[in-house]
Amino acid sequence: MKLVRTIAQNGLRLLVLPVVVVFYLLRKFVTVEFVLPNVTLFGHLALEPEKILSKIESERRSASNPSRRLLIWSLGKPRNQVNKALVKIWRSELRVLPATIVDAMHRTSRWLPNFEMKIMQFDKLHENDHVLDACQPHLKFNKSEVQIGEHYLARVGIKPGEPYICLIVREAAWAPPTTGPLSSGALRSREFQEFLPAARALTELGVSVIKLGAAGTSRVDGTEVIDYANSSDKSEFLDVFLPAHATCVISTMSGPDAVALAGRVPVLYIDIAQYSLCFAGTGLVTWVPARLYSQKLGRVMSLAEVFESGAGRFLGASAFEQAGISIEQSTPEQIRDYSLDFYKRLNAPNSNNERMQILYRAKFHSLLSKNSVAKLAPFNSSLSGLFLDKHGEDFLA
Repeated sequence: MKLVRTIAQNGLRLLVLPVVVVFYLLRKFVTVEFVLPNVTLFGHLALEPEKILSKIESERRSASNPSRRLLIWSLGKPRNQVNKALVKIWRSELRVLPATIVDAMHRTSRWLPNFEMKIMQFDKLHENDHVLDACQPHLKFNKSEVQIGEHYLARVGIKPGEPYICLIVREAAWAPPTTGPLSSGALRSREFQEFLPAARALTELGVSVIKLGAAGTSRVDGTEVIDYANSSDKSEFLDVFLPAHATCVISTMSGPDAVALAGRVPVLYIDIAQYSLCFAGTGLVTWVPARLYSQKLGRVMSLAEVFESGAGRFLGASAFEQAGISIEQSTPEQIRDYSLDFYKRLNAPNSNNERMQILYRAKFHSLLSKNSVAKLAPFNSSLSGLFLDKHGEDFLA
């Protein structure tokens, strides 16, 4: 079997050799790059192509003599694709080849002197968020796809143009804490019931609330929430369409909120303890930091103290525990108030705390820039206005 596989691989490399030779001869005129996004994680599959395309578009606009680049994408093997509907949507926008052919072309290029076709090195997912504000979405839906999405919305009582909010809670039962320094289950997982007061208050304002998530998560029968997650309507396509077309999204940080960002939908993140993972570069993001209590200091830490202690870049729950830092999460009533404040400010922006927002962006940018893999553009994200009203002076001290 191994011999047969080797013969097949070498045969495929010989077949693609003429194409590779053409790229070799044209190398002074066009740069060919392979792009291999992470297709196993929903958020990465949504945002990596979107950010790459937006970054290239932004660079092309600003360059007086833009370089000629040809991107060849591989979206992995079907068995590894976390959402095939999203892959299908991307295929209509990207120049995609099967993974086996991309691998053959890359390996074959090494046969030629001083030539190896490049594989694009992508920045960390949150390090070029600013490009989302500079470009229109590249994640696009055709007419028939929009009709499918609007048909579902109509059946649950949401007419075209009417507002709806997607509520995305990474539930503890489906993302339980695990062991290891990078385990983040305990940091992002919540009980969905903690968000019901927020959902109820939002529906009282006349906005529909749709629960996204995995089938089998907490049911919300008897509430005003549209339980899409547990409905027979749930599909890979609607998992993409709904957050990409929402009025806004409220989330504890999970894959579907990345689809919202790709669709240029505003997102409120509740109780983010992993500060360095916040999508800080884009104005689409508003967030409520989890308050980090230091046993050593005997009080909640400021933003600067969080990074000076190293906690600003902690990824797993165990790292906080070992550093003697406990994570204070918002109560259901506080989640309700943060959610209402966020939604109301979307419709009627309040500039009362703009001075503190500017201070936050500058300070957070400076702290995150230290030891960053990529150079960070200025930040456009916002702290929750209500959070600033309550904790801003201490948090930004």
